[in-house]
Parts: sequence; C-alpha cells; structure tokens
Amino acid sequence: MDPSDERHIERFVRDPASMSDERRSEAERLIEENEGARTYAEFLRGFYDRLGDEPLETASGRVEKFVNGLFQKELFQKEGESVVSLRPFRPPREARPTILAAETSTKESRLPSNERRFSVLATLSAETEDLVVRALKDEDTRQGRLYVLSESPEKRAHALVSFPKFGLDLVTDEEGLCTFELPAEVDLEQWAGAQAVVRRPVAMRAVGPGEKVTMNLPTGDTLLGRREGETLEVVLEPYGPGETASHLTITTPNRSARLFRLGASSLLERGISPEAPLVLRVYE
Repeated sequence: MDPSDERHIERFVRDPASMSDERRSEAERLIEENEGARTYAEFLRGFYDRLGDEPLETASGRVEKFVNGLFQKELFQKEGESVVSLRPFRPPREARPTILAAETSTKESRLPSNERRFSVLATLSAETEDLVVRALKDEDTRQGRLYVLSESPEKRAHALVSFPKFGLDLVTDEEGLCTFELPAEVDLEQWAGAQAVVRRPVAMRAVGPGEKVTMNLPTGDTLLGRREGETLEVVLEPYGPGETASHLTITTPNRSARLFRLGASSLLERGISPEAPLVLRVYE
C-alpha cells in the first residue's frame, strides 16, 4: 500500500458515505484483495471504536469530550495556543482501565504482544486542552506512525510534533497523521517517558509560479519569499529580540511537507515543478 491507499482506507472506515461510489468500491476491493490493507482496516475500526467509547480525564478532574474524528479541511484557522507541551498520559487511579485511540484492533488485542502488527510506543496528553499524541510502531514496515488527536480539526492538521530529546521533528498531514523512520538509538523505555511539543501554524500562504510574497507574522517578524522556475528562496526578517518564528514547512502536491528551521540566513528549496501549487506554513 502507498500513502494514498491508506488515506482511502481511513476515509472508508471513518465515513464511507462521504466517498463517491467509485472510490468506495476501490477501497472495498483493496481491503478484500490485499492482506495489508485488510489488517490496516481492522486496526482503524478498533481505533474509531475506542475513539467513540473512551472519555478523557483532564488534570482538573473534569471529564471532557474526547475526539470526534481525525480528518479536516485544508485551511488553517488559529485556535488556542500555537505551542503546546505534552507529557506522558497517566489515567487517574480511580478511572477504569482505558484503551486510547490509535490502539491496536480488537482482533490484534487478543494476540500475544510479539504477534501484533502495531505496538504502542508512547501516549502523551496536554494539560491545557483536549490534545493527545499517540506514537505506534508498525512491526511489518519497521516504521513509526504518529497520530495527533483532538476534537478540533484545526488542532490536528499540519501540526509540528517535536521530541527534543530524540532530535525528532514530525509534521502531520491534513488528517493529523505522520509516518516516520524510528530512531535506532531510542529504546522502548525512552519512548514511554517521552515528552513532546506540538506547534501549530501561525500563518499560511500559497505561492504561485514566479510570485513574490510578504508574510507579516503574529510574532512581528516578516517572511519574504520569491519563487523563480524550480527554486524557492525564503528569508526571515526578525522583528526584534524575544519570541520569533522558528520553523517553516513547504508543501507541494504528492510530496510530504519539507521542514526547515528559520534563522538569519535565507533558505533555498530546489527541484520544485515550475507549475506545481506550493504552500508555506510558519510555526513559532
């Protein structure tokens, strides 16, 4: 399966009525004929079952509504904090045993741990809002899967999730999902105690072929961009000392977002199709 197949399966499991008859038939056929697709669909069904069943207990002890879904529209509208700290999720002692979203499927949960395709690496939550990050390991591909979960669609899409101690910065797609290479030097115990920071875009701008752009950021900084042929040049002009923009993603169709750290020097991205749509997103 490629990433587009996974997205079709996720949409089919989550909301088949929103798909065209042709797309729905394609997803059904893929699940029927492909063992990997079938396993992934079973995993997602368990995922969404638990998503609907399990409440999330906040630090204040008030029961909050958990997650209604994982998918969102493209445009970002800032809501709440743009930078949120996460710590390992610890359910209250009086709470019943909880299996959170992005857990293994019902079928897999009955298998011995060494026979399951998906295993949990870390579950982290925020104290200030309904936000959960779940990291899984796919034993078949030896890759990691990251899910950003929130009842607010704007908080899931295009999130930058950083694990500072691992030197790991991951950008989710519009559905709050990211597939990544697992750091070989990080063991399960380190994952279990991991802390993370989630950043959300504070500004977004499409850049057309041959276009020059000026982005005035909430931090007071200014981002200047120039696109010529297959090259994009970007430079940040800081407003002054203090908080400043820290990261930039460049997204083109059919490619994962490219992540850059912003600084005093200009950034160059080459090899962009001259006619391809391109979107810049800036993070604090």
